[in-house]
Amino acid sequence: MRFLLIHSPLVQKETWSALVLSLQAAGFEATVVSLDNRTAPGEKFFEHHVSQIHSASSDLNGRRVVAVAHSGAGNLLALLDPSQIEAYVFLDAIFPLNETSRFDVFDDPAAVRSWKEVANEHGGVIPRALLVRFGEQISDDGARGAFVAGIVDVPIELYEEPIPVHSKWPPSKPGLFVQWTESYAADAIRAEKAGFEVRRDSASHFKMLNQPDEVARELADFARAIE
Repeated sequence: MRFLLIHSPLVQKETWSALVLSLQAAGFEATVVSLDNRTAPGEKFFEHHVSQIHSASSDLNGRRVVAVAHSGAGNLLALLDPSQIEAYVFLDAIFPLNETSRFDVFDDPAAVRSWKEVANEHGGVIPRALLVRFGEQISDDGARGAFVAGIVDVPIELYEEPIPVHSKWPPSKPGLFVQWTESYAADAIRAEKAGFEVRRDSASHFKMLNQPDEVARELADFARAIE
């Protein structure tokens, strides 16, 4: 069983740096998908990201895959071909709602207005200077430094575009939703209604960087339970 780890398009692959090591120590393999926002003319951001996920998983040769998404990457899981995924895990992530944008499911309308105002002042992007504040939630100096170094400006359209779901979503396959923060309470409820197992654990939004061994154990237990 291999974990396919998908980070939020607001940040970078360093999201998973500590968790990969912990999963390997637990006897599991992990592939980290590295998303960027460099779309072709006329291409939607979600289309570009799904293409990158498929490219990252193309060499798995039929291996059983557990797709894991964090934060704003949650929408992307509902765009993958269910025949290629063994199970789904949402770690404090958006649970897909057809044809809604990431902003549509934000729990804080004031934050949406603030981000849009900032983007208007910075040529249509959420500036890196705003996003690096996420690093304040990461306790380890080395992990925080690498995480912050990878952050770049993000086009505001990425959070404004409506995102569809696969015709076979939600799939009749094992699914786990882990809620760490109150921001994802509504997503946890949607996951529950879709038949996913839901666990609520008060923690940092970046628990995988602050407590990677604990997160790895939870993922490992889930994977073993569905084997």
